[in-house]
Amino acid sequence: DDPRVRRALSLAIDRWGGSQALSKIAIVKKVGGIVFPGSPLAATDDELKQMAGFWPDIEKSRAEAKKLLHEAGADNLSFELLNRNVDQPYKYVGIWLVDQWSKIGVKVTQKVVPTGPWFASMRSGDFAVVHYPICHAIVNPVLDVQPYLPGSQENMGGGADPKSTELYEKVLHEIDPVKQHAEMVDFEKYIMDTQAHATQVIWWNRILPYRSYVKGFKISPSHYLNMDLATIWLDT
Repeated sequence: DDPRVRRALSLAIDRWGGSQALSKIAIVKKVGGIVFPGSPLAATDDELKQMAGFWPDIEKSRAEAKKLLHEAGADNLSFELLNRNVDQPYKYVGIWLVDQWSKIGVKVTQKVVPTGPWFASMRSGDFAVVHYPICHAIVNPVLDVQPYLPGSQENMGGGADPKSTELYEKVLHEIDPVKQHAEMVDFEKYIMDTQAHATQVIWWNRILPYRSYVKGFKISPSHYLNMDLATIWLDT
């Protein structure tokens, strides 16, 4: 319940270094905030690097994390990470997170469960920390960040924070693209840094290998779109 502890957990994670290593073995690659990287409302790399957990100097970041834990009286923090029993990328990322948190002296164990119990535990609030990638069908930043708002069915943390709703409403009603970008960055910083209600680890990277004789398959960045296979044919 202490934002200093939540912030420390994010500060411990070396996203910039981890993305290079993890992208070789798991379907994750791009470092970004809770807004889809590259979209007009997304924080740039320079803007991200001003937020806790995205600082380029990981040693400085982890020193600050240890300081925050000490101030919060949580020097010997331990907890269980709830994770989904799917290799890619859940268990790969989960194992990596456990190691990242160990760098600041936090002892974490994983509870890996099938999809049904994973959702059930999240919906009932029966967890301390959960690895929960949020997936939508299309890129729509204003819609994509709604799971971080109080009252959202996808806000598994369940925190009632009216300030986050206030910041979101500013984004929703701003008509100037430049100002809207700045306001969304403020929202991202509040969610991931100031209060650290949640954070983005590393964005997934969709990889679809297929044979050269498979024709007509137009790959989209979404898991859900263009999957009816009606346009696909084999050039034999």
